[in-house]
Amino acid sequence: MIRVYCALLSLLATTVGRGRRAGQDRGQTAAEYMGIVVIVAIIIVAIATSNIGQTIATNITNKINDIFNAGG
Repeated sequence: MIRVYCALLSLLATTVGRGRRAGQDRGQTAAEYMGIVVIVAIIIVAIATSNIGQTIATNITNKINDIFNAGG
């Protein structure tokens, strides 16, 4: 799992840094990371405030109960 995480970070750093010269566009990477964080936060808030989170939890609980009740 750590190898996958490191590989993704390396790929992201390579992709973000491609085509830039040293010292050019300083701070651009931080702004891009902040944009990603904002998008993820919006998605989390949308899921938390909608009914989909409860629907998913209910369906998972029902399937787990089906598994344990089928064996009995």
